[in-house]
Amino acid sequence: MKEILTALMIWFGANTPLQVNHELPKVIFLQQATMEQMFYGDTEYQADQLHGMYNQDLDTIYLQDDWDSKSAWDMSVLVHEMVHYLQDMNNMTFACSNEMEKMAWPIQQFYLKQQHDYIWDYDKLWFLVVSNCSEPFNY
Repeated sequence: MKEILTALMIWFGANTPLQVNHELPKVIFLQQATMEQMFYGDTEYQADQLHGMYNQDLDTIYLQDDWDSKSAWDMSVLVHEMVHYLQDMNNMTFACSNEMEKMAWPIQQFYLKQQHDYIWDYDKLWFLVVSNCSEPFNY
């Protein structure tokens, strides 16, 4: 994993505005259910939608235990979580955690296209919902 993280840090340095002169993040692999419990707690959620997460307090990225470095999508999940790690290491501030996604999704999409010729055409309306602080369905 150290080699993959190092290569991705070089990629970030060449392709993003993020400063990468930081230690490599810790990466821990967990079962899906364990990751969901850590992220969602007792709140309701749709199962199998969480692919990875970053814990700012522990500077740790969590990935599913079946994560595969040969999978373009799995690699992009690591890239996505590394965006959050680098946002944290660069002391970037956000009005809410959702705003962190404004950088993570497009970088993940760019990585997939550039490195794997994989087109991830995510729903732009959904992206607006999940990357802003407002509660869109709270009238």
